[in-house]
Amino acid sequence: MSVLNNKLAAFMVLSATMGGFSCQAFAEDDQKLLNMCIACHGVDGSNDFASIPNLKGQNVQYMVGQLKNFKTDKRQDKTMSKVAKLLTEEQMQAMAVYFNTGKEQD
Repeated sequence: MSVLNNKLAAFMVLSATMGGFSCQAFAEDDQKLLNMCIACHGVDGSNDFASIPNLKGQNVQYMVGQLKNFKTDKRQDKTMSKVAKLLTEEQMQAMAVYFNTGKEQD
């Protein structure tokens, strides 16, 4: 199993455990949401775009707080405000943990 698959599996297990939802349905939704984040921020939370923050290694509480700010419009960004509104607090926490750890080194 690849490092990405291991990370996704851990993320989905954590999310399903935290949310108490049906594992398969919840995992599929979480993977779709995580893929949206990865598209801009990169698989391990780092990317090559100056306008997109790197999340790798970022403090978990800080990331959750910023996602909550986007969700409640205390902080605004065309993309992030829309994405954050889709997330539950449990999903925010799980994604923050995912990006905090970054991609494992081979």
